[in-house]
Amino acid sequence: YETFTTASPMYLRNFLAEHGVRSVDLPVSGRSTKSIITLANALIDWTRSNHPNPALRDSLALPHIMPTGEKDPQPNPPDQPENIYWYDRKFSPAEELTVIADSLKRWLPEHPDSTVAVLVPRNDRGADLVDELKKRSIPYVEILRSTQSTREAAGALAHIVRFLANPLKPSLLAMVYQVWRRDDRSDEAKQDTIKKIAQTIQHCPQIEDYLFPRPEMDWLETLRDTLPLEWIEELIEFRIVIQRWQGATLLPIDQLILTLAEEIFTQPADLAVAYKLALLLDQVSRDHPDWRLPQLAEELTVIAKNERKFLGMSDDDTGFDPDQHRGKVVIATMHKAKGLEWDRVYLTSVNNYDFPSALPGDQFVSERWYLRDRLNLEAELVEQLNALATNPTQNDLAPEGLATEQARLAYASERLRLLYVGITRAKKDLIVTWNSGRNGDLQPSAAFVALKGIWEELQHDNSR
Repeated sequence: YETFTTASPMYLRNFLAEHGVRSVDLPVSGRSTKSIITLANALIDWTRSNHPNPALRDSLALPHIMPTGEKDPQPNPPDQPENIYWYDRKFSPAEELTVIADSLKRWLPEHPDSTVAVLVPRNDRGADLVDELKKRSIPYVEILRSTQSTREAAGALAHIVRFLANPLKPSLLAMVYQVWRRDDRSDEAKQDTIKKIAQTIQHCPQIEDYLFPRPEMDWLETLRDTLPLEWIEELIEFRIVIQRWQGATLLPIDQLILTLAEEIFTQPADLAVAYKLALLLDQVSRDHPDWRLPQLAEELTVIAKNERKFLGMSDDDTGFDPDQHRGKVVIATMHKAKGLEWDRVYLTSVNNYDFPSALPGDQFVSERWYLRDRLNLEAELVEQLNALATNPTQNDLAPEGLATEQARLAYASERLRLLYVGITRAKKDLIVTWNSGRNGDLQPSAAFVALKGIWEELQHDNSR
């Protein structure tokens, strides 16, 4: 349970040791082919014996996985070693997504009754893959922090609330116009006109001359000779809508959200999401009575960017069964994949940033390049607080940098376990890729290099 918040295998191990509790191994599994089991066991052995960072050699423990017996009612799938593939090519983040999407485009039509998942290390990477699959019209289901439809609904409301909090910026108003016309997103002809009208709004020199004009200072009147009549009529209608929404800012935040939702959403699921968001923001405003629209808009933005878990009303949000989505690509984080299984699994971003080994050159998500010595400020702060709690009368601070190093080891250890989880989600096919990161300076993780070498050696021995 290491990768659940505040959990650690250390507590279970200490409990067993302190109380002499007898434990029983349950090593037999019928989920995966013999080759995938062999690969998972190889990760255990390599970690325990040959990991280049000795401090991480206790990250994985025995027993090995064992295949089922001949008469077991849940036999392992027929072994197909050729269905394990390591992409050793150096991909950019965008190239990695392209290769995976192309592979899925070829594979899905030939396997309409099979299950398949792409497992990503982080939610934002999953959202990028969603965009790539949408371009190719590949059917998908996502189990990230929130679904695409939930994020889009939260994003639409966030754009409006952000403008209402700062009503003098033409760029924000132009975005709100596009939200107002969101039902025409799939109509390419209308989209071209919508973008042009939005650009016109963005160039409005004084927003008040558009929304609340004086007779001698009406921005729309100055455009009647240059814009089509239907554009002018559209802008007049939009002005009336914005005037109404600005009047609604006097309402409590939950009532404001529901008022906006009734005007921009037509789908029941979107309206249901808006209702849940209204309840959430009402509670947030009670917890932070000093917050105003800018802070509340930021709460919506966090959900829209997939930076916080928020369950909507779709089946993908409230429960999940891979067998209910055969013929579709499931996009999930490796954490969310625990307990699930698919016929074919893609493990992505297996580089030394998402799966570091605390070796020289590795980078960590919790460390910022612009901080001195790349200190992990959260870990350092916790260490200082622990030191104060232990010796409140002492003035000496905890040694700087020690907490950062410990956090690196803990994170690298957790990522080895997460990689093991990812491998064991696959029943028949396993494809592993890595990317070089936004700056092109990342390398394949140490585990990627080791397992690829072990697998190639096993294949060579079997072919002789």
